[in-house]
Amino acid sequence: MKDVMMLLGFSMGLLTGALMYKYSQNAKQMIDQGEKKIMKEVDMMANKTEKAMNKAEKKIKEGAKKLEKKMK
Repeated sequence: MKDVMMLLGFSMGLLTGALMYKYSQNAKQMIDQGEKKIMKEVDMMANKTEKAMNKAEKKIKEGAKKLEKKMK
């Protein structure tokens, strides 16, 4: 019974959110603005990660070159 009630509550919340998004301009603007902010943060994090990976790749290549020189 507990599972049925949880499923019913989740379904009602989902339906309420969908109806608010469809018919309420304020809710739609708020959700769209939140989505834009999240996407901006994701892009910034992706850029930081890419830069860090490039730095690590350069250091690995430099380390490999130094190791090759020492082995010769």
